[in-house]
Amino acid sequence: MADPDRSRVVRYVALAALVLVVVVLLVPIGDGLRVAGFFGDKTYLLILQDNAEIRGTGGLMSAMGLVTMHNGNIASVQYYYRDSPELQAIVQLDGPDSLTKFFGINHTQLYQSNVQYDFASFAPKMQSDFYNVTGHKVDAVIAVDFTAVEAIMNVMGPITASGQVMTSRNVADRLHYDSATRKSGGEMTELLSTLTFDLAQLIRDSSVPQKLALYTTLQTLESEKNVLIYPNQGFWLRSAGGESMPPAADFISQVDDTLNTGKADFGVTRTIDYNVQLFSDGSAISTLTLTYTNECWWDYDVFSTTLVPPGAELIAAQNATHAFKGPLVTSGEGYTALSSRLLVSANTTGSVTYTYIKPNVASASGIGHNYDLYIQKQAGITRYILNASVQLPPGATMIHAENVGSNQVFEGDAHMNVVYM
Repeated sequence: MADPDRSRVVRYVALAALVLVVVVLLVPIGDGLRVAGFFGDKTYLLILQDNAEIRGTGGLMSAMGLVTMHNGNIASVQYYYRDSPELQAIVQLDGPDSLTKFFGINHTQLYQSNVQYDFASFAPKMQSDFYNVTGHKVDAVIAVDFTAVEAIMNVMGPITASGQVMTSRNVADRLHYDSATRKSGGEMTELLSTLTFDLAQLIRDSSVPQKLALYTTLQTLESEKNVLIYPNQGFWLRSAGGESMPPAADFISQVDDTLNTGKADFGVTRTIDYNVQLFSDGSAISTLTLTYTNECWWDYDVFSTTLVPPGAELIAAQNATHAFKGPLVTSGEGYTALSSRLLVSANTTGSVTYTYIKPNVASASGIGHNYDLYIQKQAGITRYILNASVQLPPGATMIHAENVGSNQVFEGDAHMNVVYM
């Protein structure tokens, strides 16, 4: 190749590389500018979820902030604490049937209304309910739990808010203490407003390495469902909606709601024991045990709902818990729900075991048969233990196995796969 031709190729390659770099940079930058209010003010409903009291979407909604962004800055913040008239307003529930039928309720306070199975199902209703109660329209709903606040402050460093030095080590305890001891939400909302303004300023003025570290942290928090955004806000956090979409395979989605037992969930370990017996026609019998190890010195009262594939037929249920109610079997689009209420005494372990039949969970492929199990982690839960085993049809031979075994610890969703002939 002649030198001019080689030079031309080099220039084209360099130009292509430059275009790719510009695209990679401009796509997130454009999204970021839009989200930050550079192309028109944006108003967000910021929900602080206390995941020490777990709920369907990730935690008790301790406070809500109405945050308006203008040209990259917070133009205004208005917080509502859970004892405010707005959050005490009664709203109608639109399900799920597993909860409304179990407890015989169809209304609750606004701050207690996050009972859906995932954030993406709940957020549109919250937008509507919040507007009906307060008259404020919002462009998006953002949920941040205490685990996320700790992680973000670990990157950004301490903040002094309302005379209190807040660090990643004490911020959850400070917020718990303030919410439990203050006579009204006035001081609490002032604390949260100061914390929000100061944290935003720290992020804005942070160094490039800090911003990169924060971006990496947010990606992790998104994947582990500690930060949730609806609707999704472009390239940066495009999977942060918290959708719990039932796959076309076997799946388990455990959704817990803590009832009247205080800040217990950080002291509770969840274990999923799952055994599946596969048959040659593609059907299966599953035995699922949900275990709660309560290391707190007070009782743990939990309403536990497990979503499994549609058409699943419950054939047996057993419990190893002193106080137990259930199970209730309900169904919806794409799932069957198995619900029970367990009271696990202090420093003990409680469990419930479901045995159920499922059709068509294994599929044929070019080299044999595939069985897939998807575990969908609930938002707000820090981690869980999975013990999974598979019994193949008589005469079948294992070719490949992934995430089959004992004492597997996951901080996000999990996927088990078995290929056999």
